[in-house]
Amino acid sequence: MQKNSPGHLAWCYLMAVAASLLSLTIIAGLQHVVGFVPMLFLPAIVLVQSQWGVRPAVLSIILCTLGSVLLMTEHPQVQEKVHIWANLLLLPGIAASLIYLMETRRRHQVLEQERGSELSILLESMPEAVFIFDTQARVMELNRAAEALTDRTRPQLVGIHLRELARLLQASEADGELHYDHFVVSRALRGESVRDERRHLRQPATGATILAVLSANPMRDGEGRQLGALLVVRDITEITQLQARIADTDRHLAIGQMAAGIAHDFNNVLDTIAQAAAVMEMRQGAGAHDRNYIRMIQNAVHRGAEIINRVREYIRGGSGEQTPVDVRQIIEEALDLASPMWRQGSKYTIERDLQPVPLVRANTADLRRVFTNLIINSIQALPEGGRITVRCGAVNNHVMGSVTDNGPGIPPAIQPRIFLPYFTTKAHGTGLGLSGAQRIVQSLGGNISYATDAGKGTTFTVELPKIPVEKEESRRVA
Repeated sequence: MQKNSPGHLAWCYLMAVAASLLSLTIIAGLQHVVGFVPMLFLPAIVLVQSQWGVRPAVLSIILCTLGSVLLMTEHPQVQEKVHIWANLLLLPGIAASLIYLMETRRRHQVLEQERGSELSILLESMPEAVFIFDTQARVMELNRAAEALTDRTRPQLVGIHLRELARLLQASEADGELHYDHFVVSRALRGESVRDERRHLRQPATGATILAVLSANPMRDGEGRQLGALLVVRDITEITQLQARIADTDRHLAIGQMAAGIAHDFNNVLDTIAQAAAVMEMRQGAGAHDRNYIRMIQNAVHRGAEIINRVREYIRGGSGEQTPVDVRQIIEEALDLASPMWRQGSKYTIERDLQPVPLVRANTADLRRVFTNLIINSIQALPEGGRITVRCGAVNNHVMGSVTDNGPGIPPAIQPRIFLPYFTTKAHGTGLGLSGAQRIVQSLGGNISYATDAGKGTTFTVELPKIPVEKEESRRVA
């Protein structure tokens, strides 16, 4: 018979009545021998409470009290000494009943403490953030991962309502805000088990957006009564970003393989054109007009070959031979390459703060391409003109080069993606400029970073390790 069912409750009350009537019968039978001894009711009440619960025990007390009133109306004549001895002999039994009840309670408390300790150890061992709510949707228990997620201590969190916790974490779905009734905990408190629902959270400590998977389950006791709900929050931000990077790497690899095949075939076509132009040049009777066309063909072949070489370098990920390079000279060359863009109409002011710096080890063409790309990006960020400042200097064991513009800045929505391959905001951009620059700088053991301020501009900084002095001196001696 299921606990808390109507049949089970009726059975408990029936047993309470039976035990009470039995004790009344026993006391009524002994009353003519030992007198009225009300302590005989105590073992029956203890038995009812321990076996069938508090409410049946209350009923037993009421029945025993009413029965005592009836028994007390009778006045059987018994010897006082017999009555005293009867009370004395009943003392061990009554005391044993009380000891049994107290020991049962103690064991129950120890068991509850052990269960609480096991629950605490289990919660702390979980890497996910775990919250336990009562039936009023207030936090009862949590683990350290939950404290780290909310940037709050346990005393600050215990007792707060689900709504307050949701506001603290700014919980939302991908398509907008959540209604309270759709919270996973709210549904779990209604008896629903919720599995792996995605939510966007904002970490209070850093303000960073977290992509999390939430699961919630109702908590019930052995009798099936609802005690609360268990919420598990699993941060999948890094996993999602890793999956995106893997997918992007696969796409990048596929495009690279396709580009390699196209470069190979196109190079064969250029070789054929170059050989045909060479044969035409050696022909007798070719006039000056024909030779001009032949040179045009040869120049076009040469430029095409340079383009193919740049594509091949990009596919290889890298860089050619690395030599000692002067970053200040590289920046000057990059300014010269971009000069047709920044000199047009005198719309741009170029400020130079180029200090002498130690040499770095890099491929000259690659590093020149990095700074040229940064300068062109700054020019394109100032379509109506503006100020561009280029700097270089030495800080500790590194050489720093930077390009600053006073443009509108980088919008916050796209900042996390500016170094991703193929991401671009330009109508005819490829999205390979900054990603290629980052790859080149990182391959040199350096770092490229940016700082932006809405309406005030953006600064991109390239940081490269300088060549140690002893290596530079040994190279000069050699």
